[in-house]
Amino acid sequence: MSIVKIVAFLFIFLYAIPIMTVLCCLFPLFRHICFAGMLYFTSYEVSLNFVPMPDWIGTARGYAFTAVSLFAVPLLLSMFFGFNFKISLFPPGSFFYFLYYLSVLLSGINAIHMHQWGFEVYKMFWMYITFLATYNYLNNSKNLVYFIYLVCCILIILFLVGVYQKYRIGLFQISSTFPHQNSLSLYLEVFGLLVLGVLMNEQISRILFTFCLFAFGGSVLLIVFTYSRGGLVVFFGGIAIVCALSILFNGFSTRRLTLMLIGLIVMLSIVGYALPRIIQRFTKAPEASKNTRIYLALAARRMANDFDLGVGANNFCEYSGGGGKYEYTKEHYLYGMPEFGAIVETTYLLVAAECGWWGLGALLLWFLYYYLSVIISMFVFRKKPFSGIVIGLFAGLSCNYWHSTLEWSLKQFNNFAEQMVVYALIGVIAVNRKKIKAVYKRSQQRAEQQRSKLQQARQARAALQQSGNGSIG
Repeated sequence: MSIVKIVAFLFIFLYAIPIMTVLCCLFPLFRHICFAGMLYFTSYEVSLNFVPMPDWIGTARGYAFTAVSLFAVPLLLSMFFGFNFKISLFPPGSFFYFLYYLSVLLSGINAIHMHQWGFEVYKMFWMYITFLATYNYLNNSKNLVYFIYLVCCILIILFLVGVYQKYRIGLFQISSTFPHQNSLSLYLEVFGLLVLGVLMNEQISRILFTFCLFAFGGSVLLIVFTYSRGGLVVFFGGIAIVCALSILFNGFSTRRLTLMLIGLIVMLSIVGYALPRIIQRFTKAPEASKNTRIYLALAARRMANDFDLGVGANNFCEYSGGGGKYEYTKEHYLYGMPEFGAIVETTYLLVAAECGWWGLGALLLWFLYYYLSVIISMFVFRKKPFSGIVIGLFAGLSCNYWHSTLEWSLKQFNNFAEQMVVYALIGVIAVNRKKIKAVYKRSQQRAEQQRSKLQQARQARAALQQSGNGSIG
């Protein structure tokens, strides 16, 4: 570790974080700024990396302290030391995360490369800090309008960067601020569909409606210009889910039908413009790419069968390569292959290979907990506020879980951090369901009382007019 990194690390923890925490305690506005910074940097990785291994073929390549953590720590500490905040260190779903975390820790028993195993353990610790900071901030502020504005701004920034890459640099497949177009696709599937759910179902201001419209339109263009085959199929499938559930839970309306009609015309225009290259991506894909996916999936299954606790988190490439030492990829590689091989292109089999079948079970329990929670919220908030948000979240999770059968990007930093933010949001909505329903019921009662008073006033005015006309006659 260089002296520069040591100095930077000491400065961050001895000066930057304490000062930022004090500012958050003294000035509530600074707490909102920290949340905005934390949320933005889920889309753009800026990190101070200790023991970096940039050439390592794995899901983590160093002990990275990221800008997300830099903003999350003072945000969380300021609420912890504040007097007016209720802090939960174990929000909904934490048990299942720790169960999955335990599988990662136990996989270290078989890990050959302990440093690389430590990278993943270290990353998951900071991901939980992000989860805690998001959950407690949203649960105490109870204002999701600010959150939606931030999501829209992030999507618009990603779109502008993507446009620059495509038309100024001339890239064929854009990735915006992400390391790969597949990572960008997974990110857009969650936040892009969340924004669509808000557009189609929530009562929002004209300014926020405009923001959401631009953000979602930018998301569609970005997905098309990634030319990611999985991203294109999954994202447009997610749009269909949002539209269908919006009508199913909230009924037909002029607004929804208009948005669907305009959206269909715009999407057909965009897809028509990019159709030749999209067809090329589907028809000209090399056969070797498909075969590699199959061979690596077979290798992952063999590893999971041979190692009850897995081969070790972030150690898959040791067994998919090895210069002929291992037989796990015998269909694909011959002797003389590289020392470290590729990673299996599916999150689920990767976890099974690295943490064992029981580790995959723990991961699925964690995933399903929030999936079921958001399904319950959809029924609870039918034709009520938050209906659009939970419909968008359901579609986004459906797409990410679906897409993760084709990519391991969900374990990359950006997508992992976004997932923790979304899970925190789902948890906040779940624990406040009764309060939200009660507030909505009171608002409906007040509205009904106002309508009743207005009706009575109109009747009284009409009676006066009639009596006046009678006296004149």
